[in-house]
Amino acid sequence: MSWDSKTDYCGLAVANKVVIKSSSMNRSGQYLEKAGQSGAFCATKAFGILDAPSCEYTIKTEHSFAAGAIKLGVVTTVDNKRYALASVHYENGAAMEPVFSGTAQEIEATTDGTTRTMDVPAFDISPDEAAAMVMSAATVGGAGCELTKVTMDASVNVSNHTVNGTPVASDVTQGHVQVQVEVLQTSTTAPTLTAGTGWDVSSPLTCDDPDADLPVWKATLSKPLAYTTAA
Repeated sequence: MSWDSKTDYCGLAVANKVVIKSSSMNRSGQYLEKAGQSGAFCATKAFGILDAPSCEYTIKTEHSFAAGAIKLGVVTTVDNKRYALASVHYENGAAMEPVFSGTAQEIEATTDGTTRTMDVPAFDISPDEAAAMVMSAATVGGAGCELTKVTMDASVNVSNHTVNGTPVASDVTQGHVQVQVEVLQTSTTAPTLTAGTGWDVSSPLTCDDPDADLPVWKATLSKPLAYTTAA
């Protein structure tokens, strides 16, 4: 890692299209303190030091991720440590720079056994500062209603099975994708929302109608992910 070379813990960079621009190691550990007969600490132990890194990327040009091009739970090895991809985040909106990022979780060092993975559905990313629906999650309607922001989060639960705080096995469970939309209402007509095929409206359209501003509606759509690779 350096000024010129950032560490891609999540493995989401795409040559000449998606460039790693920052990463955080997010290292943490556990500390045990035991009180003795007098009440003072008589024994201490530092253990269970693990990384949960995050990465942010710059989108240089439009790119289409095919279904399964991103696999949650897939392992990237950096400096002899193994990191399972835990989440992917993409956010676009009117007059805002798109955000593309990921998080990972350090898992066991040994490679016996295969971590299960879950495919992220196909989606497009763009450097354009404009709002665009992701994954055909929904259709927004309504006269004078403008889609102004779309946020996509695909995630799994990466569980470590430990001995003395050190991972000896891991698994990937509970994968899903959520897409949140924001819609600006510019007339007296409220927006409508129709979920795409395979999607559920997990949080219905709800309105924030502040003083001296236009109403903004928000909703969330959700879709579960199935395993793509068995242990």
